[in-house]
Amino acid sequence: MSTLVIRTFRPTDAIGTSELFRRVYGDHYVSPDVYVPHMICQHNQHRHWFSMVAVMEDRVVGHAALCRPVANREDAELALVAVDPARQGSQIATRLGRLLLERCNDLGLVRLSIKQVTSHLYSQRLAQRLGFHDVGLMPDYVPSPFAAAQAETIVIGCQMMGEHQRPLPQVHWPASCQWLMTPLAAQFGTTVDDVPASMQPLQISSLPGRIDVVAGHMSRHLARQLQRLPAHWSISVRLGLRRQFPEDYRRLMAAGFIFTGMVPVEGELHWQALFHRGALARQLDLHARPMQRLHDELQAHTQTWRGTRSSSAA
Repeated sequence: MSTLVIRTFRPTDAIGTSELFRRVYGDHYVSPDVYVPHMICQHNQHRHWFSMVAVMEDRVVGHAALCRPVANREDAELALVAVDPARQGSQIATRLGRLLLERCNDLGLVRLSIKQVTSHLYSQRLAQRLGFHDVGLMPDYVPSPFAAAQAETIVIGCQMMGEHQRPLPQVHWPASCQWLMTPLAAQFGTTVDDVPASMQPLQISSLPGRIDVVAGHMSRHLARQLQRLPAHWSISVRLGLRRQFPEDYRRLMAAGFIFTGMVPVEGELHWQALFHRGALARQLDLHARPMQRLHDELQAHTQTWRGTRSSSAA
């Protein structure tokens, strides 16, 4: 009987790992690096990835990694999960994930995140088994590897390592999002310490399927400028989560956006608030009730907003 071995990545695994991603995702995986064995080796050598593989009869049948853009960062993402179609259902992804979690302390990691696709439930169930807490929804985030013509909505999961903390600001959450933020504040803690004014410059990028906006704060003038962007654009906003959140929330809601949770970010702020306007119409069946509620509220808000815009144009 063949024995499954799970171990740390070796350079000789690079070709087999790349072939694994082709078997699982065809040519549609979001990161092109997995199709170039040299890049897989380079990322591991530079400690941007810490990969583990599942091997059976010298064939790579599973892969997962802890990924961070800079080797000494305290935050990482559990990502690049792939299991050979013939071996799916045998808990390989769960075993890889648990072994990677055990290595976080040695790697100096404080916080982990995970991006869960929503076109199926597998990654959402994996995140729950590994102890992640769902914190936000990122609509129309990346091209789906399972449906090339459709953007994939992502659920963000997060967990802290050991006794480390990344608290949220202690604020009075707006009534319409207390159901989400009060439990998350209890989970991750809060602080009354006010962080310095963010030096994050305003960034606006055109990405497949959406316009991406990153800002450190939301002034009245900026909110009005975002409100005047073309109505047919799908726009996501990542905004520094500060004690001024209720004010930022009101300004963006008035500009046609809806709050979809938060996402971890390195630096003094620790977290960014997520807002979206103009999401694609779609029906999703999500594993976690809070994320399902976020999605349903997003869809209802988008339909109402577009109806209002159409009436105004008429």
